[in-house]
Amino acid sequence: MASFTVLSYNIQYSLGADNTYDMKRCVEVVRDADIICLQEIDRNWRRTKMEDQVAQIQSLLPDRYCAFGPSLDVDASAINPNGSVDNRRRQSGQMTISRFPIASSRAIQLPKEDTGELMNSWSAALETVILTPERPVRVINLHLTDVSETNRVSQISALIKHCENATIEGGAWNGKEWDEASREHWQLNDPVPTMPPEMIFAGDFNDEPQSRTYEILRRANLRDTWQPNSNSGVGVTFKTNPEQGTDRDMRIDFIFVSPQIEIIDSHIDETIDASDHQPVWATVRI
Repeated sequence: MASFTVLSYNIQYSLGADNTYDMKRCVEVVRDADIICLQEIDRNWRRTKMEDQVAQIQSLLPDRYCAFGPSLDVDASAINPNGSVDNRRRQSGQMTISRFPIASSRAIQLPKEDTGELMNSWSAALETVILTPERPVRVINLHLTDVSETNRVSQISALIKHCENATIEGGAWNGKEWDEASREHWQLNDPVPTMPPEMIFAGDFNDEPQSRTYEILRRANLRDTWQPNSNSGVGVTFKTNPEQGTDRDMRIDFIFVSPQIEIIDSHIDETIDASDHQPVWATVRI
C-alpha cells in the first residue's frame, strides 16, 4: 500500500515573521505535500488588501483539487457610483488542497461562546472526503478558538460527535428512486461520495498535549502522529510571542489519525518563518 504526506499549517493569512504578507512564500512551504490543510485564509479583508486568497492559492497550485470552508462570513459589499452593489463577503476559514480528487466537502460550524470584551469569532471545521489511491479518507481541517479552554472543549466535543455520526448519515446524498429523467435532474446517477470511517484531524488546536482538548481526542481513539526523532526537531509549532500572550515555545498544531491509518513518519519544520506557526508534516498509510 502506498503512503502519502499530510501537512497542516496555520499561515496567518500569509503574514510572516518579517511582518510581510507573501502568499507565494507560504505556498512554497507546502507545495510538496499530498494533502495540505491550511488555516486562516482570507477573502476580502482590508488587512490583505481585499484579495481573494483562495483564488491566489489555487492559481499557485493549478494542478491540485481545492475546497474552502469559511468560519466567518459577513458583508464586505460596496456601493458603486452608479448605485449598483458590488456584492462581496468578508470570509476567513480553512482550505484543504489535495493531489487526489476531493469527492465532497462541507463546513461544520463549531460552538462559540460570548466572551464579552475578549475577541472571539465563529469557527468551523472543513470536512472533506479525499479519494486517495488506496481508499477514501475523511480529512477534518480545523481551527479551535484561542480564547477559552471551555470553548475549545465544547468545540472538539461537538466535532467528534459529528464525525462519529457522519458514517450513520452516509454520503452527500442517497436514494435511486423515481424515473430516469428525475434521476438525471438530481444527478442521482453520479457516483455517491462515501463517508469512510478513516479520518485525519489536522489543524490549529490552540491547546497543548497536556490539555483537556488533547485528552478528549485521545479518548476518541485518535492518535497524535508526532513521533519525535533526531531529524524532527523538538516539537515547536508556535514560538514564544509575548505580543500574542505566549511566554514559551508550544506545540499546539497537530495531525491526528484514526486507528485504521498507519503512521509512518512525522516532522515539524521549526526553521520556516512564513507565518507565526510552524508547518506540521505526517507520512501515513491506509
